[in-house]
Amino acid sequence: MRLFARLSTSLKILIVLSLALLPLGMIASLASLETASANRTNREAAARLLATDSAERFNLMVDRTAGILHGAQREGATGCLHASGTIGGGTAVALFDAFGKPLCATGKMPVILPSRPNTVTPIVTIAPDGQSLRLITSTMELPGFAVAVLPRNFVTAATHPHALDGSYSLHASDDAGHVLTMATIESMPIGRETLAAQPVASNQLRITMSVASPPLSANEILLTLLPILMWVAGAAIGWLVVDRLILRPLESMQEAIDTYRLTGRFVPPPLTTPAFEIRTLGRAFQLAAQTITRHEADLEDGLARQTRLTREVHHRVKNNLQVVASLLNIHARGAPTPEAADAYATIQRRVDALALVHRSHYAELEVNHGIALRPLIGEIAANLRGSLQSGIKPPAITLQIGLFHANQDVAVSVAFLLVEVIETAMTRLPGTSIAITLEAVPEKPDRARLAVRSPALDRDVAPIDSQFELFERVIGGLSRQLRAPLERDDAQGLVAIEISVMTEPTGA
Repeated sequence: MRLFARLSTSLKILIVLSLALLPLGMIASLASLETASANRTNREAAARLLATDSAERFNLMVDRTAGILHGAQREGATGCLHASGTIGGGTAVALFDAFGKPLCATGKMPVILPSRPNTVTPIVTIAPDGQSLRLITSTMELPGFAVAVLPRNFVTAATHPHALDGSYSLHASDDAGHVLTMATIESMPIGRETLAAQPVASNQLRITMSVASPPLSANEILLTLLPILMWVAGAAIGWLVVDRLILRPLESMQEAIDTYRLTGRFVPPPLTTPAFEIRTLGRAFQLAAQTITRHEADLEDGLARQTRLTREVHHRVKNNLQVVASLLNIHARGAPTPEAADAYATIQRRVDALALVHRSHYAELEVNHGIALRPLIGEIAANLRGSLQSGIKPPAITLQIGLFHANQDVAVSVAFLLVEVIETAMTRLPGTSIAITLEAVPEKPDRARLAVRSPALDRDVAPIDSQFELFERVIGGLSRQLRAPLERDDAQGLVAIEISVMTEPTGA
């Protein structure tokens, strides 16, 4: 079935039509063969009738010749000439007395003659040279016997059946192996059949007839092949009609559709098929292509307007975030106390992280494959190191970030989490080392593990104040925002969490 499904439609139709018409063709062919067999049987029966007719003619010739010879015996010495003329055909006749002495003779007689037969049944033999037939007869009333030598031509004419010359062969044979050929076949077609021998002359001789009988005549061959030709013609015509009227126009439609798919312009093919439905399909697809083209143009215009609006909103948000960052910077410079300046700096760091995520999110909208976490984390770390006041030793930050992308919600939470963790580590233990890693989670292609290690994150490295307690509450809330449990290890100074990522960019 899989092989049949991979075939072309035209070839499938040809196979189906051939299989559908094959039983009818086989039935018609079998009927023709049965008719041919019956005709052949009839020809064989007719040939047997011809053989029987030849045998009867041979027996009639023998009986007639014997009767004439009996009459010649009654006439005596003058009967030979009269009997020869009556039999005809150049037959030689001789009469003998009871002691075998010739009384009269016409023509050439055999040198050795038998003695008087002991039966009134004529004795028929074939000459050794196969050119004549000898008949010896006698009667109970008269002494002696008569002999007639019948030439082959005479025997042939007397036994000729009602058939065309050259269409059969006829032979007479005796027990001694002598054969008298009376007719031969001129041409020997395929299918020659030899009939059984017919006994003649009171079983003294046998006549064998061979009739030229072909297995099939020209008409029978035509009738036998005609159903097969009709089967082939029917399948071919059906395939041709379907191929020309349906499949070829559909192929033209397919080419036009492929051209439309590549160029966006539908050119209807010239459909000259008489199939009204296919022409209607072509017009319907042309109207559908025009409608789709018009809708695509409208969508392109709407998308262009939406892109312009998105860019405008992005620029407005970016400008507002810059304004907020500038105001925080101004207020931090004029802060009356160091504590107020630190508060302004803390707020400014978070605004900067939010601006970074927004900028990355806008890049995501441009290329539509998510926010790249490696450059985002690297820039957050660099901004945090640069935001320290002069005189404070900056931390040593190392990054080991894989190539991962995330959506905006995950990226914002990750940015705020990193700001909280790195800021806490910098303020608790100035000049500390901070290692940030982002690695894939085994057997979870859509998850990655974000980990931050620093001695400053150990509870025992510095006193626990209100700022550290606030830090723990904030990162706990961010872990709930990221929908994953937060891992803490005070001995290693570890804060880790699993986040949802996209390992490969996704298209629109």
